[in-house]
Amino acid sequence: MSNTFYIGIDLGTSRSCLATSTGKRISTRTCVGYPKDIISQKRFGKDYLLGDDALNNRLALNMIWPLADGIICEDKKSIEATGLILKHLIAEALPEKQADDKIYVAIGVPAQASINSKKVIIDITKSFLDKILIVSEAFSVAYSIDRFDECLIVDIGAGTTDLCRMHGSMPEEEDQVTLNFAGNFLDNVITQAILEKFPEVQLTPQIIRRIKEKHGYVYDVSEPVQVTLTTQGLPAEYDITDILKECCLKLTNPISQAIQKLIATFDPDFQKKLRNNIIIAGGGSRLKGIDISIEKSLEKYGGGDAECIQDAEFCGSIGALKMCIEMPDDYWEEI
Repeated sequence: MSNTFYIGIDLGTSRSCLATSTGKRISTRTCVGYPKDIISQKRFGKDYLLGDDALNNRLALNMIWPLADGIICEDKKSIEATGLILKHLIAEALPEKQADDKIYVAIGVPAQASINSKKVIIDITKSFLDKILIVSEAFSVAYSIDRFDECLIVDIGAGTTDLCRMHGSMPEEEDQVTLNFAGNFLDNVITQAILEKFPEVQLTPQIIRRIKEKHGYVYDVSEPVQVTLTTQGLPAEYDITDILKECCLKLTNPISQAIQKLIATFDPDFQKKLRNNIIIAGGGSRLKGIDISIEKSLEKYGGGDAECIQDAEFCGSIGALKMCIEMPDDYWEEI
């Protein structure tokens, strides 16, 4: 007798997460590395490496980040890499799958992902999925915590920030906003600001990401942020306290403006409830004080209340899984 497996996937720019109906949770970097030459091919003994394995061996690989802008890049290599990541995640999650078993998957994507991007996902999964449901990442966060009343979800990822107004029914187009101000944008801003003040220091995307994840903040007072960086291989301590706050505000200010707009264009009888129910998710929710910063931005509207979700890493994939299990047949795409 065949089994049906249900899977929720948060397909992210930097990291993709999966949750299954069998209780598995898996997270991986959304990247693929291809050997640069015959030496690296001999070293690894395979045509590609995935996720953290690829990142840890990146000096010998040509790295592909297929969702660099929050949606699938349209070149052939990025499309292939996206398929490899999804196939690998599912295979790792379901080692017990038999040939006649069925796999139903809900995949979270940015709210305003193009129709073409959704078609790409459907095309690259034809060979290993039976049914697929493509949903808004922000909506999947709301689904994970059963928040269908008047609330505002703010999902800050690496490539995009997705905002979604909930009001007791499926969100419509005007309820959803996608911004390109997100984690990767912040990484670039921090990099430029550090190099402007300390032009000789040596930086990599991994160094910047570690600084952001450990020290990023947007509240008024912070302990001094001292980091060790190298110049021509020589380590030294650098104070980047003010740099970091100014850079993080360049991320949070546009998000606050989008929140204000979604509130201002909502039914006036429910605006107060909306601004007092703001839920911040995604990797960006880990910025210290981001909830306080958003609340302060709403003072002229009468104040607001924002909270950061606890399980920032798997919240989206868990919501997608719940939708996968509960959605009626007419919401599904047959593959």
